[in-house]
Amino acid sequence: IAECRDMGIRLLPPDINESDDAFTVSGSDIRYGLVAVKNIGRGFIQTLMAERASGGKFSDFEEFCRRMINTDLNRRSLESLIKCGGFDSFGFRRSQLMSVCQSVLDSVSESVRRNVEGQMDLLGLDASDSEAVRVRYPDVPEYTAQEKMRMEHEVTGLYLTGHPMDEYRDRVRRMGAVSIGSVLTDADGDEQERRRFSDGQSVTLGGVISAVKMKTTKNNSLMAYITLDDGTGTMELLAFQRVLDAAGDRLREHEAVRVKGQISLRDEKEPQLTVDAILPIPADREQHAEKEDTPKEDKPKQKKLYARFPEENDPAFLRLKKLLIMFPGTEQLVCVFTDTKKKLGARCVIHPLLIAELEQMLGAENVAVSEK
Repeated sequence: IAECRDMGIRLLPPDINESDDAFTVSGSDIRYGLVAVKNIGRGFIQTLMAERASGGKFSDFEEFCRRMINTDLNRRSLESLIKCGGFDSFGFRRSQLMSVCQSVLDSVSESVRRNVEGQMDLLGLDASDSEAVRVRYPDVPEYTAQEKMRMEHEVTGLYLTGHPMDEYRDRVRRMGAVSIGSVLTDADGDEQERRRFSDGQSVTLGGVISAVKMKTTKNNSLMAYITLDDGTGTMELLAFQRVLDAAGDRLREHEAVRVKGQISLRDEKEPQLTVDAILPIPADREQHAEKEDTPKEDKPKQKKLYARFPEENDPAFLRLKKLLIMFPGTEQLVCVFTDTKKKLGARCVIHPLLIAELEQMLGAENVAVSEK
């Protein structure tokens, strides 16, 4: 994608009227294929291409559903096509299509069912019947550019209409950050050539966190494998307990961050970065000046983490005791037991990873964070 951008070639998002299963040439640009869109099977794509070849291009969203309803089309596949931009050419906002996709499917399915039962012939609809199965598109605001990019990444693994780092790229360069692509290219170069980067060298990277995988070490502390994407490439980062504690809520998917650490170059592995710090990307000078003029609060807000358990003997509460060893801190945790209404307090760091673990054990409705 970075190479295409540098050459002035656009990577166009998937389109149900233009895309085949694989990447195709579209004028002087490249059109993304449908086969890599999540929840879209190869059989469905082949059927779509055959339907398009025999019946012509799809004219609108509803007609697409009507012509494809007897295939593997379902809500998940339809939402994936919306999220990646597959219906953008029809002129509707993605937010509108997401709002009505289920009702369109229901209406079309009901029409087909009634037709099969002999109560209605879809080919002989009068004007009133045709209007009855059509869905009105609500006038809802479109998703923000960031929301669109997150949806695209969710269903294709790529940012198609832009990259979250676009607004930060020049800023992190001025702060001395190197591109991930330059590190990867340098590592693939001939060993006889003079390399820009070496094993153990300290560098700064700027990018968007696309994945976080936690692991418990032998000494019962946490470490994380983090995937960082800056639009020129992706790199795996290794971060240990101290770094994770200091990172706070910056350690989450789609968060734009600045990372400092040492490059690890091994012949048998792709380059990695051992992280010293995960930092926010500061605002530019104008934004920074505005922040300086903003009066500071006298005291920082104190957070409390609440977790609700059925009883003290619940396995989740016993697991929590071990879990807290990995999240030492001074913030307040309050455990509430529904059977006795009893409350127990403990100290910890209210870390996003701890919250996520509690939500997985207890359900999101039983975990809450309050500030005062």
